[in-house]
Amino acid sequence: MIFGFNGNTRMKKLAGALVVAFAAASSAHAAIQVGGGATLPAVGYVGDVTHRLNASPDANSLLGAYKSVTGTSASYCQTGSGAGKNVLAGLTSVQGQCADSPSPTDFGAANAAVNRTTLTQPNFAGSDSPLSATDYSNYVSNRGSSRPLQFPAVAGGIAIVYRNDNLATQLNLTTAQVCGIFNGSITTWSGLGVTVPAAGNTIKVVYRSDGSGTSFGFSNFLSANCSGTNAVHFKTDQAFATAVSLYSLPGASWTGQSGNANVVNTVVNSATDGYIGYAEAANALAVAGNVALVNGKDPAADLGDATTHKITINSSDVAYNNAITGVNPNTGRPTFAAIAGAPSTSCIALVKPDSYATPASGYPIVAVSYLLGNSQGNGTDAADVRKLLGAPYNSSIVAATGTIGAGTGLAFLTAPITQTQIDGCVIN
Repeated sequence: MIFGFNGNTRMKKLAGALVVAFAAASSAHAAIQVGGGATLPAVGYVGDVTHRLNASPDANSLLGAYKSVTGTSASYCQTGSGAGKNVLAGLTSVQGQCADSPSPTDFGAANAAVNRTTLTQPNFAGSDSPLSATDYSNYVSNRGSSRPLQFPAVAGGIAIVYRNDNLATQLNLTTAQVCGIFNGSITTWSGLGVTVPAAGNTIKVVYRSDGSGTSFGFSNFLSANCSGTNAVHFKTDQAFATAVSLYSLPGASWTGQSGNANVVNTVVNSATDGYIGYAEAANALAVAGNVALVNGKDPAADLGDATTHKITINSSDVAYNNAITGVNPNTGRPTFAAIAGAPSTSCIALVKPDSYATPASGYPIVAVSYLLGNSQGNGTDAADVRKLLGAPYNSSIVAATGTIGAGTGLAFLTAPITQTQIDGCVIN
């Protein structure tokens, strides 16, 4: 099944065409930039997500627009956020094939379509779960004098995807019902007050089995908005089994899947109906999955500002050189603290999870996705890495991107990040 997404407009095609000739001439010999990680923004980053590896992103995707403007190509392997951070840290290799199955743990640099067989570290990585203290420690242990870089890139609506063949109207859930489904207190479709599916009344929950920034964002919403006790509550974590563990879940009717696309495919394409899961909205839209409203809001149409279609991240929402340290034991809310030995420059930007856990307006379940890189060891790729990490804040690249913005389920950010700041972080 094809999971491509095409959202370009004639104006955006024209914008890309006007710059491509000059860019190609000025940077014709630049090596392909190798990255991977988060599946949440993958449709926005590369467009077609038929396979885990995309070495030729669609022209109207973010990395396609990056090529149009800069003349440099980029590849992206969907490993999930946790595996992506492990490749960045050197725990697993950037080489390999980025195989579709089983879930890849490399970025496919050895794949013939990428052909960067001498690369020893990725040029960039994507993650929807920010660096934890453990991630930082892993990096420092394996990358010598280099330090990780982290900048918020895009936001995504996390959709509740469902299949109920007897339901004639769009499912509209309240926050309380979302909480009940995923804490196990609502186990039947009749418990939601809707028509029972053809396959039976039991709600079959699909969740992410891999280390997932989508799970981090979703559990960030759940721990902030669902009532619990000091003993039993949601925990914000990139492992969803950990997030629901205090409820003695996952249960017998729950199924784990790796990657957003596999979650959606299980919900939509199983032999029977009755499934509910969570996935990034763009992935759900790409396969025409049934997406629920939450409190009457749609994860694509109502994401971000109604006029700009961006999500605002204020200066006060960003903590520099901080990392996630765990959760509050009584509430499950994520905790963070300054990184010991981190650079004094503003090169590790953490968007405080509280700042997007309960949006004041619009669709309520949101994740922030980051682009990560290396401060040192970039070699001849350094100039291209600087431009790639700054792509979400480059007005020409943003204007040429059709897979992020109104109606896509992904939104650019209005955040206090500058290209000058990024340039100073990529040392060599």
